[in-house]
Amino acid sequence: MSDAVLTLLKFGLLVVLYGFFAWVLWSGYNQLRAAPAAVNEAPAPARFGSATKSAQGQVVILEPPELAGAVMTIGDELSIGRAAACTLTLDDTYVSQQHASIVWRDRQYLATDTGSTNGTFVNRERITSPVVLRTGDRVQIGSTVLEFS
Repeated sequence: MSDAVLTLLKFGLLVVLYGFFAWVLWSGYNQLRAAPAAVNEAPAPARFGSATKSAQGQVVILEPPELAGAVMTIGDELSIGRAAACTLTLDDTYVSQQHASIVWRDRQYLATDTGSTNGTFVNRERITSPVVLRTGDRVQIGSTVLEFS
């Protein structure tokens, strides 16, 4: 082959290689720009004729900014984690599959860590046993901060 053909092949290979790198960077940028968490809300099961009527508590997501303002009604239980079966699914590497739950028990809401690796915090204190939630309490799970009301 002549030198001119080899030079053209080298430049062609460089163009293809740089195009591939540009495509990888663009794909990575689009992945990072997408919403990092999904919020799934499942309705609480109805219990007709129950002697212990459930209150309707809720949590408002304060952080991260992409989810700020989202409201979740708790009902009898709100399970939180990365698993698709959780009521509130968070796409965060610091969140366990079944991370925490907020349950209605004895006429009050309790926040419980369900054996997570990185812990659950209520008002910036790590919890090791169920904690009674009061209006305005903040629950942090990974990088997500919820306000109870």
